[in-house]
Amino acid sequence: MLKPVLIFHLVSRAVVVTGLVLASIWSGRPFPEVMTRWDGEWYKKVAEQGYPSPLPVHPTGRYESSTAAFFPLYPLLTKGLTGLGMPFWLSGMVINLVASTAAVLIIVLVGTQYLDRRPAQLLGCLWTAFPVSAVLTTTYTEAVFTALGAGALLLALRRRWVLAGLLAALAGAVRAPGIVFAGAVGLAALEAILRRREWRALAGAVVAPLGFLAAIGYIGLRTGAADAWRLTERDGWHTSLNFGAEWVNFLTPRTTNQHDLVHLGMGLMAIGLIVLMIIAIIRRPPVPIIGLLIVGAFTAFGFGGVMMNAAPRVMMSFFPVLAPLAVLMARWRTPVQWLLLSVAAVIAAVLGGYFFAFAPLPV
Repeated sequence: MLKPVLIFHLVSRAVVVTGLVLASIWSGRPFPEVMTRWDGEWYKKVAEQGYPSPLPVHPTGRYESSTAAFFPLYPLLTKGLTGLGMPFWLSGMVINLVASTAAVLIIVLVGTQYLDRRPAQLLGCLWTAFPVSAVLTTTYTEAVFTALGAGALLLALRRRWVLAGLLAALAGAVRAPGIVFAGAVGLAALEAILRRREWRALAGAVVAPLGFLAAIGYIGLRTGAADAWRLTERDGWHTSLNFGAEWVNFLTPRTTNQHDLVHLGMGLMAIGLIVLMIIAIIRRPPVPIIGLLIVGAFTAFGFGGVMMNAAPRVMMSFFPVLAPLAVLMARWRTPVQWLLLSVAAVIAAVLGGYFFAFAPLPV
């Protein structure tokens, strides 16, 4: 069951790398620079320089952009390979290949918990061919984050509470949205307690958010400001809770603006993901997955600032959103499925080349 998904994943990664190499040549940017552009550059700074102390402050009194907005676990993993002499971009690439391979297989296993076999396989393939899946190859955290989060979700569905909590905690130490996976584990535990009086589930719920809290605490300790992460997100990255108002303003004037293809594409992708989320919930998956989708969508679309650009890849990590599309594709003939997935992988490679070699704004 897993073999065809594994093969497609590895082929899709090769296609994306090819796209990134060609984009590097075309743009004149060195390949290592392409691999570490945007978030990757900040994670490289965390790995090589750590966190600033004190936090840098702009003359206006507001905190500036700094590494304090980036959680520590992923840079720590890369240091395990850079310590052996491997450059940061290559260590990140190796880690992400391993992590994304684990993630896609775990996603299929999660899918089998509430989908038939073929839709579960397609769920994994759709994830690896997601439009912004180049981030699974470049030095971004989505591969590691999704592997840990999906593992936590799978273990929670299988009622392996302590392990589920531990993986959710690790996901929370990779990225702030890891708290969503912690919430899913907590919701699964609550359901187990209410329905079956399974009090041992409480252990997983308690452990799950600790990684998120530890990451914030560690950043605060290193910078000398307990709320360094929040302050940097607010001032340096202009991230603020607006309950989707900025997305509404973003979509309204641009969904008919044919001259701004990038914004149009992002807007259509956002609308599509919201529609898929609603359909996924209507299909009544397990309660933890419903919670994951609702809170995940709120995390992706409820904040303004830099989170606007990150929304599609945030939703990518909450992979059950793709289940309705997987169920639909499962009804089609196998050659059609593979043709569409292959086209999707090529599109992901083209978009990856654009965003990491040419785009003026990050993905």
